[in-house]
Amino acid sequence: MRFLNTLKNDIHFQIKYGFYFLYAFFSLVYIAVLLVIPPEYKKITASLVILTDPAMLGLFFIGGIWLLEKGEGLHSFWSISPLRTVEYVLSKSLSLALLSTISADLIILASMKGPIHFFFLSFSVFTGAVVFNLIGLTAASYARSVNHYMMIVALPTVLLSMPPVLTAFGIAHPLLELFPGTALWRLLAASIDSGKVFSCRMWISLILWLAAALFFTNKRIGTALRSEGEKNT
Repeated sequence: MRFLNTLKNDIHFQIKYGFYFLYAFFSLVYIAVLLVIPPEYKKITASLVILTDPAMLGLFFIGGIWLLEKGEGLHSFWSISPLRTVEYVLSKSLSLALLSTISADLIILASMKGPIHFFFLSFSVFTGAVVFNLIGLTAASYARSVNHYMMIVALPTVLLSMPPVLTAFGIAHPLLELFPGTALWRLLAASIDSGKVFSCRMWISLILWLAAALFFTNKRIGTALRSEGEKNT
């Protein structure tokens, strides 16, 4: 119950600060773009759009959420909060991942025709978005300001986005398959294109990245929150 209340509060926070409006705006833009894309390029464009925007927007927004809370002094009360670090981390990452999933589903529903595996699409986007959100939250914990965060998160963004983009355009290499973005893109492409086959290896890869990201983010955020609390005692 405590976690569900925290999740609900995070969703209300995101609505209050306009995150739902921003996702709706970007969704409409990409729906418009996909509607005018020639049919032969629509599937690959749609998979890259979902990967690099709805799935990855949380990577940037979660940093803003962390810095907003930090600026408002909320982290200074961590020492008296009954919330566990893992609950805090999961609430932030899951709430934004839910928004990413809704956005991705709406984009595909409004712009694509033919059989779409919406269950696998939703599960892939949600899992991938959680991974990206956790990475963004970890990066945000080191940032002193929004500008500083944008500098810190630039490298993770490149490492997450470039391997799947290169793979999508036929530049294949075994090392590129190790990145979570590549696993997510392959799952998205298979969800959108009924002719493609789902790879168990990609599911396993993404879930392993999720477990690793959750482990390291939980440790880092716990340290950061305790540090913030000690500054104000």
